[in-house]
Amino acid sequence: MQQFKFYNPTKIHFGAGELNNIAQIVKKYGSKCMLVTTTNEEQVLRPLYDRVKDILAKGGIDVLHFDEVVPNPTVQGIEKAIDIVKSQGIQVVVAVGGGSSIDTAKAISLFYQPDKIDWNNAYDKFTSPFAEYETISDPVLPLITVPTTAGTGSELTQAMIISDETTEEKVCIFHNHVFPKESVIDVELTVTMPRRLTAMTGFDAFSHAFESYMRNEASVYTKTIGNKAIENIIYALPRLMEDSTNIELREMMSVAEMFAGISLSNAAATIPHPLSEVIGGIAPQIPHGQALASLYPGFVRFQITKTPKKCAEIARLFDTDLKNVDDILAASKLPIFVEEFLKKLGLNKSLTELGVTEEEKEKMANHFLLGVLPFGTKEELTRILKESF
Repeated sequence: MQQFKFYNPTKIHFGAGELNNIAQIVKKYGSKCMLVTTTNEEQVLRPLYDRVKDILAKGGIDVLHFDEVVPNPTVQGIEKAIDIVKSQGIQVVVAVGGGSSIDTAKAISLFYQPDKIDWNNAYDKFTSPFAEYETISDPVLPLITVPTTAGTGSELTQAMIISDETTEEKVCIFHNHVFPKESVIDVELTVTMPRRLTAMTGFDAFSHAFESYMRNEASVYTKTIGNKAIENIIYALPRLMEDSTNIELREMMSVAEMFAGISLSNAAATIPHPLSEVIGGIAPQIPHGQALASLYPGFVRFQITKTPKKCAEIARLFDTDLKNVDDILAASKLPIFVEEFLKKLGLNKSLTELGVTEEEKEKMANHFLLGVLPFGTKEELTRILKESF
């Protein structure tokens, strides 16, 4: 008999036009909010930020816009935002954007009260997606999220990725108190995403569903929604490369990334995600979704030897003709399917093709994480990483 836990406390507002209700949602938690976004200089996103501020202001919300989030958010940026939260008496945090904005907002919400944040202690302590940790700030600032991509799933998880420039590391912190209170998933906000960003964030969602499916912690809940997420992504994402404004395909991807995020929050990831953090810490110019894509061919070749039945189940989502084929044969087809999928998305690139230097490769191959991750031997993990070069 299987035993499992399943938990996701975030209230979801899903559908086209849901952004228009953001003021009513925020007002439940306070009248003074910090809007957290990437730089306001980005021409493509400035109208959205202005729109959000206008809706909030008309709804009686006092808005302070922190628009200094960078890709791979740093502790320095987070601490700067926290200083503003303290000095301005912010009551609620609203994150609009992709994973970087939402992860930054989570860290602000979680760490805003201590006079000094012990980041090294946080890195060492908050390492499990399944643990229940004590509060750091009491109360944690309420967090409302508005994702503009269909990929990270951060709007529905307890994880945040933080970069430490002093150590060239990207660190994942888990904390059960940073699940957003509510999330507005408005499909219309994803329509203007460029094709390459659509591909990278979409493949990130694929990886969340795939990796959580492979975990021992996977349950009937996570496998069911993970299966649907993967099915949606296999169908919709390559078609969006040809028809990027198709709202039905965008909706399929938003459903998929939502399901993948919930699955990830309950069953967690495996090899590619920590290895992508190694890559991103040393070569921060490589986007997370692309790092995952570079790792996946080698990872899948490894994974079919460890969980052939589960890999066969995913292979049958790519090719329904495999439903009557035995698991070992079906699983053996999966690396081919994944590589073909990456080609359709334009993500079939090695780290060498992406400009990673020999010195950076050496740092990656000798990273201490390769010797401590529980998903394989150091030799196996090193081989998967080197196959991405």
